[in-house]
Amino acid sequence: MAAADKVAAALAKYGRPMTLSCLASTGRAAASVVVNGVAQGFRPEEMTGDVIRGDQRIQISNAEIAAASWPGPPRKGDKIVVDGRAWVLRADAETKYLGTEALAHVLHVRGG
Repeated sequence: MAAADKVAAALAKYGRPMTLSCLASTGRAAASVVVNGVAQGFRPEEMTGDVIRGDQRIQISNAEIAAASWPGPPRKGDKIVVDGRAWVLRADAETKYLGTEALAHVLHVRGG
């Protein structure tokens, strides 16, 4: 099993469904895709720069957005809905790689 498939399987097992969307106003075609992800808050020592109380870090698999031909990687201004709550990406996604293979994206989001 490829590394990207292992990451996707782990997020499917331990994560929950989320809907990632981008609007045409971000310079890309409007698109949405359901992904599995894991959300967590930032630790107090991470509350620096643009990170404020209530912000979340969400990890999603690249395999799901690549399979859906979603115009990734996720960018600042894109939205993700988790448990009916909408969050907005505060910055472009931090993409995690193994060599040249994109495995996952870490999103800094605010809203909810």
